[in-house]
Amino acid sequence: MASKVLFVGEINVDVMMGGMETPPIVDREVPAKTWDVVIGGSTMISACAYSSLGGDASFAGLAGNDEYGDFMLRGMRELGLHTELVERSTKVRTGVTVNMISGNTRTQATYPGTIEEYDGSGLDEAALGRFRHVHFAGVYLETRLRPHLARILETARRLGATTSLDPQWDSTGQWESMDRWLPLLTYLFVNSDEAVSITQAPSAEQALRSLAQRTNCALVKCGRDGALVWADGEVKSVRGREVEPVDTTGAGDSFNAGFLYATIEKRLPLVEAVRFANATAARSCLFTGGTEARSSYEDVLKFLREE
Repeated sequence: MASKVLFVGEINVDVMMGGMETPPIVDREVPAKTWDVVIGGSTMISACAYSSLGGDASFAGLAGNDEYGDFMLRGMRELGLHTELVERSTKVRTGVTVNMISGNTRTQATYPGTIEEYDGSGLDEAALGRFRHVHFAGVYLETRLRPHLARILETARRLGATTSLDPQWDSTGQWESMDRWLPLLTYLFVNSDEAVSITQAPSAEQALRSLAQRTNCALVKCGRDGALVWADGEVKSVRGREVEPVDTTGAGDSFNAGFLYATIEKRLPLVEAVRFANATAARSCLFTGGTEARSSYEDVLKFLREE
């Protein structure tokens, strides 16, 4: 089977407003010390991080036929991603997320554009059969992809590929279709708030216990505290690396990439793969923007040794 990994999801730019004196305040202009336009999107950041680590990554999604779409395609290719499954649209513009950063606080506003429009219709057996693993993220913004996700997961599974999902936050709190997706996943990535909301459990630990009964392998990301994973019939806490963050944008997405790379390419045991993922995430926080760390496998190993 091919060793390639397919990342399916959002194509959007991140506008980074950094060094703000305070988070946004209604009817007040809050100055920012820096700004930039960079590659954005949860799935995209994971794909770029996976490629930087040394993996063979392809991307499937929709970009607008506009300047930001050109920017994203150019950046993806520069970062080593295969883009043959990227579609272009003249109907809607490329998505944009404005990130307003004040200290460790990040406030976001998103124009969905192509994020909402992509439906994954091109992901048939011929396309999916080329990949060893398929990763999805941000599906609660991807309104046209979401109804087809179960079908795509089932097809990938039938073809022998493993799968993973980082759903991101569901603003409705309903977590539509989650019960259908969970049995089809090899790995589920959620943060502690998402895990609690999905399961209605009183804590992240209890949420993981509940998820362990419903899906193959759930990982709960806990920020500075590392991550929780169900291993050997119990909840195991894997400590994170303490850093003074410059920007936390994409840290969770970098965690996903680190875990997948450690598992798929390096075949590390589960807890060791989580430890590697924690380090990949922590190192990403030392750079502005989700893709600027460009951590190689050796970079992360060195970072771990310095702990």
